Amino acid sequence: MVSLSKKLEPKEDSIPKYLVVAQSLSSIAPLGSVSAYLTFAMTYSLASTGLSAILGSLVYLVWVIIGYRYSKVIASTGGTYEFAKQGGGELVGSIAGWLYWISYATYLSSVTTYLVSSVIPTFVGVSQTELSAIEVILPVLLFLLVISGVKPPLFYSLVTSSVEVLLIIALGVKVFALRGFSYSAFTLTVPTSNFFAGAMAVAFTLAGGGASFFLGYEAKGKGKTVSTSYLLAFSIAAVAVIFASFYEVAFVGYANAGVISLLNETQFPGYYISEQVFGAPFSAVFLAFTVNSLIGSAVAAYVALARLTYTLVSRDMFRSVVIVFLFFFAWNLVGGITGQLLPLYYLTTEISLVTLFVSHLIVSVVYPLFSRRIKGISVVDVALATLGSATMAYGVYSNLFPLQLDSGIALGTTLAVSAIIALRKWAKVWGSSYSQGKKPDLKPNKG
Repeated sequence: MVSLSKKLEPKEDSIPKYLVVAQSLSSIAPLGSVSAYLTFAMTYSLASTGLSAILGSLVYLVWVIIGYRYSKVIASTGGTYEFAKQGGGELVGSIAGWLYWISYATYLSSVTTYLVSSVIPTFVGVSQTELSAIEVILPVLLFLLVISGVKPPLFYSLVTSSVEVLLIIALGVKVFALRGFSYSAFTLTVPTSNFFAGAMAVAFTLAGGGASFFLGYEAKGKGKTVSTSYLLAFSIAAVAVIFASFYEVAFVGYANAGVISLLNETQFPGYYISEQVFGAPFSAVFLAFTVNSLIGSAVAAYVALARLTYTLVSRDMFRSVVIVFLFFFAWNLVGGITGQLLPLYYLTTEISLVTLFVSHLIVSVVYPLFSRRIKGISVVDVALATLGSATMAYGVYSNLFPLQLDSGIALGTTLAVSAIIALRKWAKVWGSSYSQGKKPDLKPNKG
């Protein structure tokens, strides 16, 4: 136990840049996004999905720049917790950090349950009992991979994410060779509201690259490495998703009717197109790496979450990995026992998205305060904070309303976590002050 804890302990300047890029890129899950998640954008934007993808990438780029600027200065195992803390003080940092923790912890269950409930049954004939067994086994397998040390999971992410991008490129080149390219792809074919809804779907498809923020202490080159790796991974993923959005529309003839027909045929357009243009062998590889993409995304989240737990709860990495496992395993065990995999997926996804957006919203709001401490506030800082906050606020709103059971639970979780942290902070201040016979000081911590 002692030797394992020592093995897992974060080591300063130990992770090369290419593995930091892999952590960031795999957390976005490029092939998973193209094969499945891009479906949401296509539902809204239809034949204008390519345009929506460009706009969505630019929208999310605003938050990427904020994350880039934070991570360039703050290199730690605490990631977004440290970002918010430096801008708004300990209380604000704790709220943002714990909301991020809840987001990543429920994401682990969300992505693995999506794999078990939606992906595997679509392509493989398995019984409900077998699906329940897989649901429970996956957290154990990821736990074993993460306790092998930080580099094996990152090498796994490097290989899978690199192959994912190559598969996306190969499929796109083949589709364009067969169908050709038309400038009609740049024509708006849906109402403006649908177009923007599709753009926001693409923007949030590209979320996740911030998993590299938590490698700041271990990365060779510290903040400079993390910030540039984050920007590079986002750029690669954005180009891949934009490219895919254009060739998926090209495959159906650049028409709304064609996109509608495609979505009626499958909820996995990337895989479906690969099967149609390349045949079974290529599509089998495409499917295998789509599954790997989802698993790689979970691995990246686990690696990041273990470090956030290390910062917030326990300065022992093995104990932190175990804490994450227990939370992760508990969710999946409920799904495995009850067999209610789809409801579990919807619930964990809702909680993960709402807490993620609120955490990012907090980090965006306090960005000018962070900037003031570092170099002074500029108009650009205020503009970034405003646009970033607006983007994340929209993410919160779009997931909460219309308010339903899942979104209500997500809202309740967010408010409960924030209230508990605030009450603990204030109780600590009051208790400390009264024990010293002083009047409690409830002014915000300046960090």
